[in-house]
Amino acid sequence: MGSENSTYERLKTIAVSCVNPCAIMKVTRNADKSLGEIRIFAANDRFSLTGEPIEGELYTKFIPEEPEFNDMCYKAAFEGKRFHTYVDATRMVGGWSENLILPLVSDEENIGYCQFIYEVTSDMEPGKFSAVNPVIAGIILKSCLTLRNGIDFEANLDTVMEDIREFTDALSVSLVMLNNEKKKAKIQSQSVRSGAIAAEQLITMVPYEIAESWERLVGESDCFIIRDKGDLDKAEEFAPEWAKLLKAEDAQSLCLVPLHQKTETLGYLLATNFDISRVNAIKETMEILGLFLSSEIANHMFLKRLEWLTSIDMLTGVRNRASMNRVVDELAARTKYSKIPFGVAFCTMPGLKILNDTDGHDAGNEALQKAGSVLRDVFDETEVFRSAGEEFAIVVEDITSSDFEKKIELLRKLGSDPDSVYFAIGFTADEKSGDVRKALREAYRQMADEKMTFYEQYPEKAV
Repeated sequence: MGSENSTYERLKTIAVSCVNPCAIMKVTRNADKSLGEIRIFAANDRFSLTGEPIEGELYTKFIPEEPEFNDMCYKAAFEGKRFHTYVDATRMVGGWSENLILPLVSDEENIGYCQFIYEVTSDMEPGKFSAVNPVIAGIILKSCLTLRNGIDFEANLDTVMEDIREFTDALSVSLVMLNNEKKKAKIQSQSVRSGAIAAEQLITMVPYEIAESWERLVGESDCFIIRDKGDLDKAEEFAPEWAKLLKAEDAQSLCLVPLHQKTETLGYLLATNFDISRVNAIKETMEILGLFLSSEIANHMFLKRLEWLTSIDMLTGVRNRASMNRVVDELAARTKYSKIPFGVAFCTMPGLKILNDTDGHDAGNEALQKAGSVLRDVFDETEVFRSAGEEFAIVVEDITSSDFEKKIELLRKLGSDPDSVYFAIGFTADEKSGDVRKALREAYRQMADEKMTFYEQYPEKAV
């Protein structure tokens, strides 16, 4: 029963975190590998159209049974497949239903889980793109197929940026993503004409405040274009600092297209110094691609968020050991080919065992929760892992040795209470060798030494 409750709590968290109507389907498989039944295991409040209790019920009590839906749920739960479909549900709910079915982790052989999300739209607007020039339709179709080809989304984006740059004959094409919560702008993908200076100089040197000003440039339209000095003067009116930079970089032409998801601006698609004689075709292409990119990027971000939610340690709020192993494997593979600066650390709570013995496990759990909070205050939540009972690991990419050491010193300061949260820490920052596993071994050795020093300083806390 405890395992069932733990699974329910984990999957309920995923369902509740979803903005759209969402249900976690529990799929049972018979001994002969055929489909048993599909029940609604957990759901958010938006999933039930009537507001009645639905958890634990067969899905067919609320949704007409469809063999295709059964097959998709089965394959998602037991074969790890994903499905994205549109269904004409006009008769039932008054519109088209966009459905997403995603696989979820299960520890049981014949019980699987999948996440079912839907969104009802009033109209698919099938004629919206019917008059698109065949040449433009070709580049759009190619880009869409590329984005859905394989599992390396970042590499697919790079290919799409290269295709757009060649089609527009631009100096550069960049995908600039906004992190509105952290107030940061970042080039997610970019293609630059061979022999040209990387156009990222136009962006990476621009603060978030300037990237944020692009919204004023675009206004209520689908894009902002610079064709001549008059357009550049308009840019100077709404975004003077950015216009100054464009003039310094001798930008002759520019097309800026926002990527929207509902009411949020995810980022911008930006082409610089393109073939101005084809401005109308380029504008149309960039605008339509912006729509498709917005959808694909939002879906990718959602899947990444879902991956994070399913890899979290519920007690401490940091990621679990399985996700740590995956991150380390991926970083080790990348550093074989390029020396990415990184920092790694291990930290343990040497006083936790005696705290559990003297004050009980509730006190120990409270200390672990505080420890997770401290670690997340110092590092990003994606960089911290609970590697064992009272041990945590930290893996940070693209950070200098000095910046990493400053974070470690702050962690020492915040984790210095021997009666609550005290960390024995070992760390290594690497900007040259790229040997992640060697760095982890060294950090672990240092942590073990600090742990022994702690017991020498506080012998009453030794186990």
